[in-house]
Amino acid sequence: MKRARFFVLMVGIALAVSGGVPLLMRAFADSKPNVQLNTDNSGPRQVEPSTQKAIVRDYSSAWQAINTALTNNNPAPLNDNFVGFAFDQLTQRVKDQQHAGIRTRIVDHGHKVETIFYSRDGSSIQLRDTASIETQVLDGDTVIHSDQTQVQYIAVMTGAEDRWKVRVLESTPSGQ
Repeated sequence: MKRARFFVLMVGIALAVSGGVPLLMRAFADSKPNVQLNTDNSGPRQVEPSTQKAIVRDYSSAWQAINTALTNNNPAPLNDNFVGFAFDQLTQRVKDQQHAGIRTRIVDHGHKVETIFYSRDGSSIQLRDTASIETQVLDGDTVIHSDQTQVQYIAVMTGAEDRWKVRVLESTPSGQ
């Protein structure tokens, strides 16, 4: 009788661990990047507090979508966060990866984002992002290249539906 209870307890623990580990790993993989926004130098108007929160939320979601799309070689996550030129570029990057048989994983260590321009009508905002990211190129599950760096990006976000979407995302040479 004691052995049976012990066995049931061990099976229960094993099931809990086997189910909990993938959930825990997914929670870390799906966590949004840290975005610190500085709006002190925006112009020609100031960025409202509610817009600041929305920009942080949506820019962070956009970077999460980039990682998900590149890791899974599936452009679908880009639909909710990107439009225009940025959407076209990232979709093409996923297609290029699929063709080459590789994947890219981004380990995001955070973004220091500064507003450069906020339109008078509040419909678009330009950002300068200093992103600390680690990029891993994978062939199957094997990392074939990895580098960690700070990259400067210029991003343009526009209001669309009920959120801000990234229209332009271009890396720039450091110091610009």
